[in-house]
Amino acid sequence: MLVGVALVTLSRAAERRSWNKIRYVGGTIPIKTNPYDWNVKLSVTANPSSIEIVISPAKLFTPQQTIRIKPPQVVSLSGGPAAWRHVAEVNGAQLPANPPSLFGVLQDAALLGIVYEADDGKRQAILLDSLFTWQILPVLRRLTGKTIEDSP
Repeated sequence: MLVGVALVTLSRAAERRSWNKIRYVGGTIPIKTNPYDWNVKLSVTANPSSIEIVISPAKLFTPQQTIRIKPPQVVSLSGGPAAWRHVAEVNGAQLPANPPSLFGVLQDAALLGIVYEADDGKRQAILLDSLFTWQILPVLRRLTGKTIEDSP
């Protein structure tokens, strides 16, 4: 019984490193999703350290895309309203029209932006929407060493 309690305690103390039910809002990834696709999975691995984002559109016959980012490739991490701005600044980023948010903060609060350098040297960006944004960002900050920008 003591072993069972110890295992449960250790599993609860372990840091979460994988999330699903995330929505791809836009960025430089050439994939079509709709606002109701919550089929993105984000995983962080420590050894070897990498960030993996798997986008699986709900549309039939649309292949999923996997993006792997090494921590040194990350240029910036942002959350909230700043995420939209940082991703929009990257050349080639495709974002839907940003509707006005209710009272100025509620709609953009769950946005997560990652700007990174691809292997070819070009800047790439991903804008995600998740209820777990403020749990994911500290894990990414520890992995990459980048600060989190959250002010618009």
